[in-house]
Amino acid sequence: MKNQSFHQRKIRIQETPKLDFDQLKAKTINALNKLGQQKFSTEPGGYALENWIRGVNVLLDEFEEKVGEERLSPEYLARRHELNDRFSKPVSTASIDEGMSTLRRDISDIESRVESERALILSKISELKAEQTRYTGELEREQRRVASATASKGTDSIFNRLLGRNKSQTENPESRIRELEARLASLPNEVLEQKQQLKMIDRRSPESTLAKEWKQMESMQTRLTELEEERLDRVQLVKERAEVTASIADAISRIP
Repeated sequence: MKNQSFHQRKIRIQETPKLDFDQLKAKTINALNKLGQQKFSTEPGGYALENWIRGVNVLLDEFEEKVGEERLSPEYLARRHELNDRFSKPVSTASIDEGMSTLRRDISDIESRVESERALILSKISELKAEQTRYTGELEREQRRVASATASKGTDSIFNRLLGRNKSQTENPESRIRELEARLASLPNEVLEQKQQLKMIDRRSPESTLAKEWKQMESMQTRLTELEEERLDRVQLVKERAEVTASIADAISRIP
């Protein structure tokens, strides 16, 4: 039974296919190309540069073990050394960070101006509505006064006393009524105009007085997105990783 078990294990080992040298090179080159295009995680603690370097080194260690040191070319060894040497230095993003900080501050300033303008319009609408309520009440009082005065018109003494009591408020109730009616007639249009201004702000209409600010802010936001992508590429060394893996792959392809 022991001999049979050993014999079966030996057969399984013999049946495992071994890659010839060309197949090994092709497999390694293909893996290097994929690693050269690999993206890192943007999440803290995710897949990062050190993980990537470790993965490439494991791949190349396996390749060298299967090939044998005597077959490795000087070009390959130089490229292999470059892998760790090139990524040992810290990446500086100071200039990009400064540009991003300036853009964020400028965008925040514009957003504050827009919000201030919006608050001003809301305050104006509130004032106009309060004025409408106040004038409506005053108009009703003046109309009642005129009606009362008209009813008492036959009695001069009562009418004179009525005018005397309200003289401090208005000398001519009919004239004040006309003023109030004219003002109340104009208020809805003023409220509507302010609401339209507010709507143009909320919709970022090109007809708004803030159109210039929005255009500037959109341009800044576009540039900020570009800098964020540039910073990510620099931190992840996208171009450099692609170059190094391509040079190692090329060196492997030249090994006879």
